[in-house]
Amino acid sequence: MVQTSAVSAPQLPELIETIYAAVHAPELWPHALDRVAAAIGGRQTVLFTDASVSGMPGVLRSAGTDPVLIDKLLAHYGGVNILSEPCDAMFPTGSVRYSHLAVPDAEFERSEFYHDFFRPHDMYYSCGIKIALSGAAAGQAPSYLSFQRPRSASAFDVEEGLVLSALAPHLRRAFALHRRMAELQTGIAGLEAALTAFDHVVFGLDARKRVVVTNPEAQAILRAGVTLRLKNDRLAAVDPRQNEELQRLIAQAVGEGTRVYAPRQGAMRLERKPGEPLYLAASSFPGAPGRGRQALAATIVLHDPAKRPLSRAAVLRSLYGLTATENRVADLLLQGLDAREISLQIRLTLETARFHVKRVLAKTGTRRQSELIRLMLSLPGMG
Repeated sequence: MVQTSAVSAPQLPELIETIYAAVHAPELWPHALDRVAAAIGGRQTVLFTDASVSGMPGVLRSAGTDPVLIDKLLAHYGGVNILSEPCDAMFPTGSVRYSHLAVPDAEFERSEFYHDFFRPHDMYYSCGIKIALSGAAAGQAPSYLSFQRPRSASAFDVEEGLVLSALAPHLRRAFALHRRMAELQTGIAGLEAALTAFDHVVFGLDARKRVVVTNPEAQAILRAGVTLRLKNDRLAAVDPRQNEELQRLIAQAVGEGTRVYAPRQGAMRLERKPGEPLYLAASSFPGAPGRGRQALAATIVLHDPAKRPLSRAAVLRSLYGLTATENRVADLLLQGLDAREISLQIRLTLETARFHVKRVLAKTGTRRQSELIRLMLSLPGMG
């Protein structure tokens, strides 16, 4: 007979720690699921998530779960699962679900799901929990964590279910962290791809002033090591005097020491020998990919006056993802035109012009036209 064992109170922190460790190292999820399964006496373990919401793989199994079982479930048996609908009807989201309470044994044993899927894998009893993801929009699928064991082990009991109840908030939080990290990485990767074709030097900094985005031009200037370098993942000027001014600009751009967001920009000349000085602009970046300011906090853009400047449209498209129409609207806003004048200038309805003005302000993280003008003028080399 399979022995079951409910987790003791001192073990719960260890289980919770294992779950959060898997957020930062997804390869640990099978180990984390094994630990939870061992705590409640589960033999097979499967976790289903909506990958588009959680940022995790759609299906995860514990290390001890037969991968063939997952293949069969996805190929056919998920569609004839006799347990899912009765459990959904009986147990609210977030509560522990017990298969033997939702479906009588006699009915279960007559099903294709049991005969062709559960029984060949020595499974009979199921216990699980349905978890709605934090921040998920209406209609997005919840996650399901399910454990199985043989009939010889007896049905899962309330004491074992309490373990899942205690872990549920931490699983929900872990899935939410996964989603945010996935959005962060996707957003940064997309920005890096856009900046590859951008011939200015561009650095993206997070809220802790660490460099998290660079384009090829920025990487080249770091390799040269003449004007700028990285120190503990943070940007620094080689010249100590200039570095003091650079650190002041960076702190201002990321909003260090401030609690309320407001657009912030600053500029300086970065001397170099030989050659003309570089012009450096530091700007707050509220329109970061993924989840607003969580991805990037600021951008550092360097302009080499010896190079032909990029158009304003190219700069705004690369940094803020403005469309061709939004670029035209931004140019007209820079000239001081209002929404009505813009609608006449580029032959749009007033309502459409207002929509594009709002989009430009939202994407650049500015709240009014004057802030947008200051931001655009702070970007160096815009011709």
